[in-house]
Amino acid sequence: MDSLYTIGLAVLAWTIACSWMAIIFVFVSACRNRSSLRPETDSSRLSELPQLSVIVAARNESDCIETCIRSLFRQDYPDLEVVAVNDRSTDDTGEILDRLAREFAGRLRVAHVSMLPAGWFGKPHALDVGMQSATGSTVCFTDADCEFLAPSALRTTVNEMIRGEIDFISIAAKYTMNSLRECIAVPCCAESLFAWLRPERVSDPRWPDAFANGAFIMARRAPFESIGGWGSVRMKISEDLELARVAKSHGLRLSVAEGECFYQTSSYRTWRESWNGWSRILKGVLTPAQLTVTLIRMLFLFVLPLGAVLWGVSNALHTGSVEWLTHGAGLGFAIAFSLRCVQDLFVFRLVGSPIAMIPFAPLGRLFVMCAATRALLSHAGLVRTHWRGATFVAGRMIIPETAKA
Repeated sequence: MDSLYTIGLAVLAWTIACSWMAIIFVFVSACRNRSSLRPETDSSRLSELPQLSVIVAARNESDCIETCIRSLFRQDYPDLEVVAVNDRSTDDTGEILDRLAREFAGRLRVAHVSMLPAGWFGKPHALDVGMQSATGSTVCFTDADCEFLAPSALRTTVNEMIRGEIDFISIAAKYTMNSLRECIAVPCCAESLFAWLRPERVSDPRWPDAFANGAFIMARRAPFESIGGWGSVRMKISEDLELARVAKSHGLRLSVAEGECFYQTSSYRTWRESWNGWSRILKGVLTPAQLTVTLIRMLFLFVLPLGAVLWGVSNALHTGSVEWLTHGAGLGFAIAFSLRCVQDLFVFRLVGSPIAMIPFAPLGRLFVMCAATRALLSHAGLVRTHWRGATFVAGRMIIPETAKA
C-alpha cells in the first residue's frame, strides 16, 4: 500500500509540474500576441480626427473627480468635449462638477441623476445619460478615478481605431499600487480572470472571446448605438465585459491594447471595498462552472505544491536532509512551486505590482479563493453582493429601490 501511495503521489506531483509548464507556455505566447500602444508624438494630422466625446460617470467621487476632469482637458485632442454625469452622489461630487463646468464653459457638460429608473443598474444608466448629451461621432467612456497621463492618449487611441478599422477598443489600466493589499490582490485576481477571458483573442473573429476594461472604452458611435448601447447591458453587474460580448456577437471589430503611460487608476481603497469589488467582478464575469473550475485549479496547482514544499522545508530543518525535495513526488512539487513563482514574476510585472511583493502572493491567492467562493454562493442566491450603495441577490438589485416604471 505504501508503494502504491508513493507512486500515486509522484504521478500527481509530476502531473501538476507538467501542467505548470503548459500554463507558462500558453501565458508567454499570449503576452507575445498582445497589442501595445505608445503615445504618438506626430501632431501633423490633428485636423483630420473626428469629434470625440468623453463620458465620465461619477458617484461619490469628490476625492478624485477634479483630477480626472483636469487631466482630460490636458489632452491635445483638437475637437474634444467632456460629459460628466453625477450619479446620485451624496458627497460634493455634484458641486465640484458644476464649478468645473463654469471654468471649462463650452467644453464640459454636466448631467445630474437624482433617481435610478426601474430596469437599470447605476453605472450603465449614468453612461447612457451621458450619451444623450454627447455630440461626438466617437465616444470614450472612463471612470472618475482615472487620471490621464500622456497628453496624446486619446489621439493615439482614435488613430489606432482608424488604422485598424476598429469599432470598439479598450485600453488596459495601469493601477496605482499604494498598499500591500493592492499589490497582492490586483495581480492574483487579474490572473484568475485572464485565464478565462483571453484578451489576446479579442481581435480575432474566429474566437468568441471578448474583453473590456470599463476604465477606458472607446467606440464609434454609430456601431455602438446599433447594438443598443448601454441599454443592451442595463442590468448587468459587469457591464463593461458584457458590453464587449454583445459588441462582438453583433459582428463589431474589437481590440484590447496596453497603453504605455496612457492613464492610471486606483484600485480599491479598503479591504472591504476589495472584498465587495472583486467578489462582484468574479460573480459578474465567470459562470458557476468557471468559478468551480477556478477553485479546483487553485487547490491542485497552488495549494498542494505550496503545502508540499512547506512540509519538505520543515522536514529538512528537522532532519537536516533535503532528500524528499530532490526525489520523486517532492521534486515534482518543488518544480511545480518554482514554475508557480516564475508565473508570478510575469503577472506581477504585467500589472505593475512590485516584484518584491511576490513572497506575499499566497495571501493574494487565498483572497481570490475566498472571493470566488463568495461569487459562487452569490450565483446560487445564498449570499448578497454589495457594491456602491446597492445590494444584489442572484444578479437582481434590491437596494436601493428604483423608480416605478
